[in-house]
Amino acid sequence: MKKTLLLLLPLVLLWSCGQPSAVWTEGPVGENGRAQHTLELRNMPAGGRVWFQELFDNYEITGGPVKEIKHFQGTSRYLDLPQGGTLTITYLGRPLPRHSWAPEGFMLQQKGKADKPIPVEYHFLDRQGTPIDSTLFAATYEPRATDIIPQVKERAFEGESHPAGWYKISFDDKGEPSVEADDEDGAFFAQTTLKKLPEGLSDTVIEDWPDLGLRGFMLDVVRDFRSKEEVLKVLDIMASYKLNLLHFHLGDDESWCLEIPRLPELTAFSGHHQLPDWDLQETRALKPTANGRTGNTTFYTVQEYEEILRYAWERRIRVVPEFDAPGHSRSSIKAMQAYERKTGDTTFRMQDPADTSRYWSAQDFTDNVLDPELPGVYAFYSVVFEEVVKMHKEAGVPLPGIHIGGDEVPGGCWAGRDRKQMKDLFTRRMLALAREHGVKLAGWQEIVENIEPETLEALKKQLLFVNAWSTREENEDLPARLANEGIPVLLSNVQHAYVDLAYSDDPNEIGLHWGGFVDERKSFALPVWDYPGLRHPEYIVGAEALLWSENIRSFDNATYQMLPKAVGVWERAWNSEQTDFNQFYSIVKKKEMPAWDAQGFDYKKR
Repeated sequence: MKKTLLLLLPLVLLWSCGQPSAVWTEGPVGENGRAQHTLELRNMPAGGRVWFQELFDNYEITGGPVKEIKHFQGTSRYLDLPQGGTLTITYLGRPLPRHSWAPEGFMLQQKGKADKPIPVEYHFLDRQGTPIDSTLFAATYEPRATDIIPQVKERAFEGESHPAGWYKISFDDKGEPSVEADDEDGAFFAQTTLKKLPEGLSDTVIEDWPDLGLRGFMLDVVRDFRSKEEVLKVLDIMASYKLNLLHFHLGDDESWCLEIPRLPELTAFSGHHQLPDWDLQETRALKPTANGRTGNTTFYTVQEYEEILRYAWERRIRVVPEFDAPGHSRSSIKAMQAYERKTGDTTFRMQDPADTSRYWSAQDFTDNVLDPELPGVYAFYSVVFEEVVKMHKEAGVPLPGIHIGGDEVPGGCWAGRDRKQMKDLFTRRMLALAREHGVKLAGWQEIVENIEPETLEALKKQLLFVNAWSTREENEDLPARLANEGIPVLLSNVQHAYVDLAYSDDPNEIGLHWGGFVDERKSFALPVWDYPGLRHPEYIVGAEALLWSENIRSFDNATYQMLPKAVGVWERAWNSEQTDFNQFYSIVKKKEMPAWDAQGFDYKKR
């Protein structure tokens, strides 16, 4: 048997050597500020097409048989192969910020054949990031028995009525605890605290409550899908830090991630990414425009979603689903075009075929904006609202609101029409749907910008919250300006709460950097009340950490970006006046990190 295996081995090696593969090599930066990268494609068939994903654009081919690397939509790139064999292509591109920005998801497409993944080997330049001052993370505080995260209050509540989520634990001289709470949230938070406390406490009283009513986490599953089981693990992490809001980003350009039974094309078309059409028309499925994976199911069935809802509610977490519109809507637009091709029914048409608009979105899409003047837009969202309301009802859990996005509508869309009028029309019509279905709305900060005063006043009455996210530089006082207008603000400050941003410029870190770098010091420094000119702090209703998934490729990646980075935001949401980072980080390092190790979570170790 051993001899037979030895004889077969050369045949296996010969076969594997003949398979398509790729080698990508990072190049140095020239005087023009661009880098000379090399892509070697081995054992390629003549007349094939190679797809891959990359966050960059604007290539300039400098060598090899391929004349152009073409942009499709989003991060999708492709190149046509004029000849077979091994092709070496050199091109000028932007310098690589980090290894996670290298091209990925290589896929070979041939007419009449199944798509074939291409394994890729990477060669990166040897370079270092900015050294981190280790004294900033010294963790010299020695935690006490009652030190947990979020930290419990060290004072008794002095108001006339307790805030939602208040609880009190009293240990007698034998160490037996008794719990007081005014609501189910408080009772659950008390049990969460008890699980984190050591045995042997006696003659101790803990009185605690959250400073902000909404304490959340935004999970983007559109760009890199998380399975139901992974979402349940995320909910466990959230519950351990007494969060009560999962902002579930389910609909965007790249995918629609929730089954809507009355609109099966949404998930049959956009939930199975493929490369089916040589002519680029996407007649059977969306092409991958995020992580490069094809053929994967990337949505939750009704049953799975309802299981997630119940699991969350058992942990006192409310789920607010998001379906981004009127921009960021490519997956729903394309799915409804597939529905129209199949049935001839224009009921759910969301783009006018005669529209001559030309635009380029923030994520490099050219066809992702709804037409607010088409009745199909509201017919579509009426069905979505109705089905989502039904799912929450069947699961027996509340639906606090539906997040409709409203952000990053690119300039150039709605050609020949007044942009403000179009946005106002969309807002008023979505408001009418929300009232009809008995739900509140949430959105990004743009949802309340550039609309008529009457529309804004009506919207404020129906708002659950807006995410104040674009808060850099001269816009740092945005939360105060919104709150002073009577708009409920969920703090989502990019420079503190966007945990998808890399920890640092170390090339081995994952993540983006357009909003700077975010580590646990930056997240812990999230301002809550200290905004210049804030007159109505009651409209600062909460805070959340946000995980976009452009650079996420696994559950380990997700927990690494969350932990401990997101915990700083969650601490500030519970204890808005906590400013001692050394104390906070010492407790995290000495008590929380061992728990993460025990659960097998990947996280940032220092």
